[in-house]
Amino acid sequence: MSIAKFASLILALSLTACLGGGATATKPSPPDTQSPVVSALTSTVVSGNTVNLTATATDNTGVTGYCFKTANIAPLAGDACFQTGAQKNGVALITGIPNFVWAKDAAGNVSAAFKGPWSTALTGPCSSAGYAASNLSAKNTVCMLTDLGEIVLELDAAKAPISVANFLAYVNDGFYNGTNFHRVISNFMIQGGGYAYSSAAGYQQKATNAAIALEKTSATGLSNLRGSVAMARTSVANSATSQFFINVVDNLFLDAANQADGNGYAVFGSVISGMSVVDQIKIVPILSGTAGITDQPATPVFILWAYQIK
Repeated sequence: MSIAKFASLILALSLTACLGGGATATKPSPPDTQSPVVSALTSTVVSGNTVNLTATATDNTGVTGYCFKTANIAPLAGDACFQTGAQKNGVALITGIPNFVWAKDAAGNVSAAFKGPWSTALTGPCSSAGYAASNLSAKNTVCMLTDLGEIVLELDAAKAPISVANFLAYVNDGFYNGTNFHRVISNFMIQGGGYAYSSAAGYQQKATNAAIALEKTSATGLSNLRGSVAMARTSVANSATSQFFINVVDNLFLDAANQADGNGYAVFGSVISGMSVVDQIKIVPILSGTAGITDQPATPVFILWAYQIK
């Protein structure tokens, strides 16, 4: 055997030994440095202000955990807040308290924080039943969550444009979030939208926009029937601001035609989902009233949030 052939044989045997019986060398995979991306954080109302939160996230190799928190402090991949499921149940929404979620993957990459839509001013979303009721209406709709459940209102902008525009302005400014149904009469109506309660100060009236012109029911054709929503006001006709009431019985005497001065109370919409909640509110125990409020609930009934669906 020539020296050249012998050298080639030795080299081949050496390579075989190094590669493990004929295996071929492969380039190792680069480390995974791509973080997951959270695209949504939605909620489903369980009861009152208690919801189930659900996160939606994607990753190049798959999401392995989710961390739900109320403070925007980024977690580490090994933190105890991470769970395998994308849903967190039984979360109590609190006005002004945000909800955040992070996702992680198997390599320990953690996503950026995703903040729920109700973070700065507690809002929605409405339940599936609420959205279904809204979808059946061709009019503007507002979803409202109270301590005792959800109410969906249908607004008749074609017949009462001034009152509807006024109400929606307050809704979209977040004005009603954290206010109360401060006046409740079981065989008459429930009234809210003007006072905010705190244990330290009790009921405090909120500053409002300028008063609006009265839209008489004799002109709009709307009536104070059970389930209708109307503007509250003083004895002055054009004095309505933010306060509204929901009729719990037919109150036709409130219509313009049945009032001695011919003015009445402006109806601008109706309850299309959640009348059972209205009926729960109307029977809450009441006090005699303080600070000029009569028929005041003994335990405050909060409007946690209100927002326009369409």
